[in-house]
Amino acid sequence: MRMRAVAALLTLPGFLAFGGPATLSGARADSSGAQQLASAMSADQARMATAARSIARLKALPTPASPIDRLRRDMQVATSDFGFRSAVRSEQELIYQLAADSSLESHVIGALPRPLAAGISDAAEAMRSLWRLAGIGDFSLVRVRHTKNFLASEPVDSLHAYYTSAAARYGIEWSYLAAINYVESDFGRVNGPSSAGALGPMQFLPSTWRAYGEGDIMDPQDSILAAARYLNVQGAPANYPRALLAYNHDTDYVAAIEHFAAAIRRDPLWLWRLYYWSTYG
Repeated sequence: MRMRAVAALLTLPGFLAFGGPATLSGARADSSGAQQLASAMSADQARMATAARSIARLKALPTPASPIDRLRRDMQVATSDFGFRSAVRSEQELIYQLAADSSLESHVIGALPRPLAAGISDAAEAMRSLWRLAGIGDFSLVRVRHTKNFLASEPVDSLHAYYTSAAARYGIEWSYLAAINYVESDFGRVNGPSSAGALGPMQFLPSTWRAYGEGDIMDPQDSILAAARYLNVQGAPANYPRALLAYNHDTDYVAAIEHFAAAIRRDPLWLWRLYYWSTYG
């Protein structure tokens, strides 16, 4: 079952955006260029960590008694939230550079502390797979475009709960559902219909939905549950590649899903990073 045409990938943010300077243009596949990028990525991850700690600390505090103090606390949370999103978007631009140059990627990964490198190679390889799927020959031309409002999706915490619940019900790994949700619809920000007529956050053809879905094809929770059911029937967890190939009959698609899922398993924060990729606000 091919759930959407390859051409539908053109609608996803950042996959086919050309032109404009890279964040660190001219970075070379040598020690100096790699160190420059590694330092920038380390700084972005430090900003993510600082923002995440601030958000957790603020949300753990007792609710302020006065309206003005509640407003002040909410503004502090919003500022930290934006700081996290900003760092994620900056890192995305650097990862696109690595995806465009595997030699540079190797040097940068070698220059990063091991904890900071978790998932980066998988994310870069996933992007290469998507670009091949979309027919891009020169990866160096691809640029990030922040074209989607991050609010135009179910909250990421809710999505995470849907993934884990559906995965537990059907005995599969939730990271595959997250990766499919990202690739198919940018977490529900691009719900179709695709050129093949697929609909919803997990991009089901109506005929397939009638066989595997319950409820509303456009509802994130219903569609994620149906995707878990479909993967299980098609061979997961025993054979994820076979199940993914049934979901979309293209080996580059399978590779992209497997690598994004692997990145999430290496560091669950990758779900939150992918959620904010190519967004604004």
